[in-house]
Amino acid sequence: MPQSTNTLTDATLQARIAKVQDAMKASGIQALLLEPGPAMMYLTGVRWGRSERAFAVVVPLQGDPAYVLPGFEEMRARELIRIGKDIRVWQEDDSPYQLIADILKKNAALKIGVDASVRFFVFDGVRMKAPKAAFVAAGPVLRTAGVDLALARGR
Repeated sequence: MPQSTNTLTDATLQARIAKVQDAMKASGIQALLLEPGPAMMYLTGVRWGRSERAFAVVVPLQGDPAYVLPGFEEMRARELIRIGKDIRVWQEDDSPYQLIADILKKNAALKIGVDASVRFFVFDGVRMKAPKAAFVAAGPVLRTAGVDLALARGR
């Protein structure tokens, strides 16, 4: 069941995204790949339950996050997404991984930080659609930006 963290202001979320983008720049990472979980909630304010269908967030080095989600979840997701207008939906006969790869290509992202909560089938699907990209662990960048510390404190 999706839920929003309504106590956070848009300015707080934008500051968090800017801080993680600064850490990305220092690490040479051009995009982050997130799935529903603590990092996604901390950076976007969107709390979303996992299912067998991919719901992903790409945080580019510059600009707002982009979202890839199942078409039947679009209305509910749009109600919760406050930062970022790039929302791409996929239908049952589409590839969510191609949509994610398209976002990476649009942002010229070749070094991608993958959050530890991203499931293997999502990572593998993206990897196959973006064969020129290098994938690295996003943990160090998230920790540098204070995400782990804030999550440990429940913020």
